[in-house]
Amino acid sequence: MKRIFAWILIIAITLMSGNAFGGAMGLDKPIELRFGYGDANSWPGMGNYAPYPEEAMAKYFKAFVESRSNGMVKVKLLGNSILGSNREMLEMVRGGSLDICTSTGAIGSMFPKFEVIYMPYVFASEEIAWWVFDNSKFWKNLMAEMEAETNLRSLGIGQNGVRNFTNNVRQVETPADLKGLKIRVMESPLYVRMIDAFGAQATPIGWNELYMSLQTKVVDGEENPVSIIAAGKLHEVQKYLTLDGHTWSEDLLVINSKRIKSLPKEVQHLLTIAGQRCAVAGRQAEELNTLLLKLPLLRKTMKIYKPTQAQIAEFKEIARPPVEAWLRERVGNETVDRFLAAVREAEKSLGYR
Repeated sequence: MKRIFAWILIIAITLMSGNAFGGAMGLDKPIELRFGYGDANSWPGMGNYAPYPEEAMAKYFKAFVESRSNGMVKVKLLGNSILGSNREMLEMVRGGSLDICTSTGAIGSMFPKFEVIYMPYVFASEEIAWWVFDNSKFWKNLMAEMEAETNLRSLGIGQNGVRNFTNNVRQVETPADLKGLKIRVMESPLYVRMIDAFGAQATPIGWNELYMSLQTKVVDGEENPVSIIAAGKLHEVQKYLTLDGHTWSEDLLVINSKRIKSLPKEVQHLLTIAGQRCAVAGRQAEELNTLLLKLPLLRKTMKIYKPTQAQIAEFKEIARPPVEAWLRERVGNETVDRFLAAVREAEKSLGYR
């Protein structure tokens, strides 16, 4: 809990600094931006929990922007999925009826090249992913291409977690343990190919139906980040959790490109900085939730296994080739090769090579 309070204190100190920024904007009247996201509006408040990442990103963004602009840029938060699904909010931002949103797992249908980040076991750690998003020329160019094609500008990318396997049949320690299991996946060919490679049966099921499907044994297991497993109370109907971290899951922050270009340059700069800062807040919120709160909760009812590096290499050797082949066919060799080069560059920069 000390880390949670320290994190909140850092945010508070940050927001109390630099308020003179807004005085130089020279705006005649306040600008309002509408920000949609999925997490419930439950933080800050009392209780033993940290904010979920989308909520942390949204509330940090609002506080930072309004503080730094002296209230001349106001942000209206529309959380708890009141505007619809991730895909629906993206469509609203793209069309201009919503200014900003966070999105998880939905941008690929509009901009397929984004899906390279879902290659199984491509990021050996979270910080490698962060380095690619924050420092690589590849990612900067990819986001520019996304903006040109979709009218969606990325302001930053937070973390929804890394995805792990759960099931109700046996402990999964090696790929062979997945064979024959019925595993719920999102409706994505990428995840279907990964599960099929392990000899398991991929079964696409919507999130709202997942708990009941696990409870009634329609499927044996599923795969999700730790915080999402806890939020969906899936530990009530699953016995085993394998922390293999097969894919990285994003919280992408996007703004309507035409909308931000219509704003004064000073406001554009403020929103750009706010996006970078709130992405970091979202990443830290996800880690606080997972490490301090949700893993201890899951340990009370689930048997948790962390594969060795040799076992992870075995998972990767089986799952990576069919998914990579599919991605190369879908988005082209050049995009995949440049992405993998960026990952290697991140590994070298961070001392993994």
